[in-house]
Amino acid sequence: MTDIFTYLDLYTLEILNDSRLTALDIFLISLTTTAYGVGLLVPICIYLTGHFRKMLLLKLKAFQYMFAMCLNVLFVGTLKYTINRPRPFVSHDTIKQLVDVSSPSFPSGHTAFVFTAAVSIWIMFRDVRLRGFLFVWTLLVAYSRLALGVHYPSDVLGSIVLGTTAAWMADFVFQNHRGRLLVLLKQTRKRNLRRR
Repeated sequence: MTDIFTYLDLYTLEILNDSRLTALDIFLISLTTTAYGVGLLVPICIYLTGHFRKMLLLKLKAFQYMFAMCLNVLFVGTLKYTINRPRPFVSHDTIKQLVDVSSPSFPSGHTAFVFTAAVSIWIMFRDVRLRGFLFVWTLLVAYSRLALGVHYPSDVLGSIVLGTTAAWMADFVFQNHRGRLLVLLKQTRKRNLRRR
């Protein structure tokens, strides 16, 4: 049974890696680099908006987002070096590598990161256009990791589960402690105002 999954994993990757439009390689490489940049810019924007508009709830959302990202980094880092799966282009000469990578293959850090970001924002904000953009962005980043030859489909699927889990766990923690966290933020703001 394991052989069937291993075969399907490699076969699917070979199709996606070989059938990509080479004219879009630069687009895919650029897209995959947005994962960390956009993902790190989001909490800064949320926090600053909350700060300047004096909206504690937005600040709390920025902290929730960062907590989700910390969980994601913990999950991905632990699994990557525990499982230590070789990259597909290392194990199979049929896979063409298009970007430099040095860490093990499972899970995909880029995919887990964008799914943590997208699901966190999806949970916190109800804007339909934003949700649509996030849906397309996450799928394109996940696809780019396959087309660029640096991950197996199982790496990407596992990362989707990890990223989504990190976002929902953070939401669970923050929803259960929301009142206390808001009080803590209010007290911090009062202390900062007194110091001025």
